[in-house]
Amino acid sequence: MCLRDLAQFAIIALIAGSFVLQEVQAKEVIPESEQGAQKIETTAESLNYDRENGIVDAGGNVVITRGDVVLKADHVQVDVNTEVATARGNVTITRGDQEWIGEYVQYNFVTGEGLTKGGSAVNAEPFKVTYDGTEKSGDIFIFHDASVTTCDNEEGHHHFRVTAKRMELKPDKYLKTKNAMWWFGKVPSMYLPYWRRNLDEDFGWRFYAGHSSDMGYYLLSSYYYRINSSLKGETHLDVRTERGVGVGQDFRWNVRDSSQIGGLKLYYADDQEPIADDDDPPNKDVDSDRYRIRFEDSHMFTPKDTVLIRAHYLSDTDILEDFGEDEFRQERQPDNYISYAHREDNYTVNGVVRSRLNDFYNSVNRLPEVSLDVFRKPIKESSFFCESLTSASFLQREFEESSGLDSLESFRFDTVHGLFRPDKHFGFLTLIPRVSVRGTYYSKTRSTETVLDELSVLSSNIVIDASGMTNVVVTTGVSTDVVTREIEGGSDFRGLFELGFETSFKSFRIWESTRGPRRHIVEPFANYTFVPEPSVTPEELLQFDNVDRLGEENFVRLGMRHKYQTKHNEAPFGIIDAEVFADVDLDPMDDEDSVEDVFWDIEIKPTRDVFASIDGAYNLPDSELDNLNAWIRRSRRELFDGRAEYRYRRGDP
Repeated sequence: MCLRDLAQFAIIALIAGSFVLQEVQAKEVIPESEQGAQKIETTAESLNYDRENGIVDAGGNVVITRGDVVLKADHVQVDVNTEVATARGNVTITRGDQEWIGEYVQYNFVTGEGLTKGGSAVNAEPFKVTYDGTEKSGDIFIFHDASVTTCDNEEGHHHFRVTAKRMELKPDKYLKTKNAMWWFGKVPSMYLPYWRRNLDEDFGWRFYAGHSSDMGYYLLSSYYYRINSSLKGETHLDVRTERGVGVGQDFRWNVRDSSQIGGLKLYYADDQEPIADDDDPPNKDVDSDRYRIRFEDSHMFTPKDTVLIRAHYLSDTDILEDFGEDEFRQERQPDNYISYAHREDNYTVNGVVRSRLNDFYNSVNRLPEVSLDVFRKPIKESSFFCESLTSASFLQREFEESSGLDSLESFRFDTVHGLFRPDKHFGFLTLIPRVSVRGTYYSKTRSTETVLDELSVLSSNIVIDASGMTNVVVTTGVSTDVVTREIEGGSDFRGLFELGFETSFKSFRIWESTRGPRRHIVEPFANYTFVPEPSVTPEELLQFDNVDRLGEENFVRLGMRHKYQTKHNEAPFGIIDAEVFADVDLDPMDDEDSVEDVFWDIEIKPTRDVFASIDGAYNLPDSELDNLNAWIRRSRRELFDGRAEYRYRRGDP
């Protein structure tokens, strides 16, 4: 069954470009002095050579080879002076993984140009084309009686195709045709007297239409264009019936000489409904003027030195979720930084300045942070390996502006050094014991203070006097609440020690199938970690990132990896890659279970254009699913790109 986005079916005409560029594009003529490595070799049942005219006449199972081009036919004549072959009967021309089939072919081995009749391009994934003939005029290729499809079915059983008497192609520029007919099955469904398709990816219009519950009907349009050889532009005009109009301007640059790539994205939307009816509570900071500015640049000054710059300024917290959903899924809170990296074979030096631009987010600023990462390496000639990571950071934790909380600051110097001794036992069992020591200095730690929060109280009492009159007596007073809040404390040094080991082994089975060899790999593994209580506990530290949350641990991670593979072009091709694991707490608290969650992460790729991913966690004590993320995507170059996704999180409304 062929599943395609029929609305974009016109792009299948790219088969012409895909085929011609790979089968009949012009080549540089090889001088005679260099033709030694490109000799024509011919085998056949009968072979005659006319030396006077330089004509080779071959018949019966003819195979002619020149470089990576192989021509097979029932009968072939080759002019050895011009290297032009005229082939008839069951003609097949193969170059690389491309195969060209026809009944009559004139082919020039030097230029790659040819004239065919009754031809078809086979294995030109994802397209398939058949035609009665093709020829070249200058830099334009012309196909006669052509039929183009992406359907995998046999000829005559295609679910859809486009046919035309004549198709004209200018590679990388355009494909145009007159009197094109669109077929679904054997039924002609649409006629176009003239149709032109722009093949330049950097030029032309793009349209996306649809409907959603929060946007209504929408039409998203953009126009691509090239400003110069290094700079491209894209202008957006979006219309949404429920939300209004949005406009944007993008620039992308790629300066190859300086190894610099980057981009600038500007977008503005006059949002007619910025606050959804189901927002609880509504975000009062969101108004109708909504915008975003995103700047990114990567500059590789030398093969070992790279500078990255990123800045993302937003009008409100929901702008990405509403008008940039793909980016929002990848990163809910944009990061802003300038970083420098110097890479050597055994180590990397990094420097980064990270600061908040949007005051409605919580943020950990690094002003700056410098780190040295020494990769795992052997210690001289011994069987031991070592690695280390050292960093110095000026940290600042800022809270969203509306919280009213003061920022927290500290200088932190952190260094960790690990020692490993990988070994293999019994010929199959891998065992890697490890030990590491860590030292962390904080210029400020965590402390708390208790304050009295006094509130004025107005109270009234009803009093009946001796005469029987009723009076209301009003009194005032003060109510005092005890409030504890976090503040910065003095400096301190934390020492931390870790012991552990990793162990695993692999077993596999290989068997043959109608689609080639299959291999199933199973890898059970265990990773044990023991950390005694550090000299300073997490409760005594200001919390900036994972380094500050390190504390006492005693657990083992048990899991299993599965891989199901086949071969594609003589290389392993992963169909399934799955991992299931759980952390077993060996010293749980009285009110805790040894195992809380079972996690899984599964990637499935049944074909080259289909990819699916499933990950999640199941809570064993509660016998409930904690979270699940599942999505599937099918993409065939520019012809079709579709994705379906499902997300679940326990407790979410």
